[in-house]
Amino acid sequence: MKMASHAENNFEASFDKTIRVAPRLPLSLPGTFISTMGNPSCIVTNLSRTGVLIAIREPLQAGSVGYLRCGPIDHFVIVKRKGVGLDAVVFELPVSDAFVARVRDYKNSFAEKELNDMRLTAQEWAGAELS
Repeated sequence: MKMASHAENNFEASFDKTIRVAPRLPLSLPGTFISTMGNPSCIVTNLSRTGVLIAIREPLQAGSVGYLRCGPIDHFVIVKRKGVGLDAVVFELPVSDAFVARVRDYKNSFAEKELNDMRLTAQEWAGAELS
């Protein structure tokens, strides 16, 4: 099996060469983290069977819980760790490979208008002037 084919079948080879519990699918989709503390917008940057990495303006506290909504993703999640602009959240219950494939299909057919809306949100967060 060729490496590119292997990576596609497993959604993405690990960039940092560490052993992962689940391969990751790179994404760039707008979402919302719904919790008792608020409903901040976020951008889902990658997905695996065990969780997601989200870009979020105000980092969430480790241990925070809520629902992540992004396209077909509507799952209860727990914030595992926070970073500079990126938070790792895990699903309460891991998802199937078929679900990850469904999200990949959603990403591939994502409407141009929605992509532009997401770009505007990211520019706004970065303080960039909008033209």
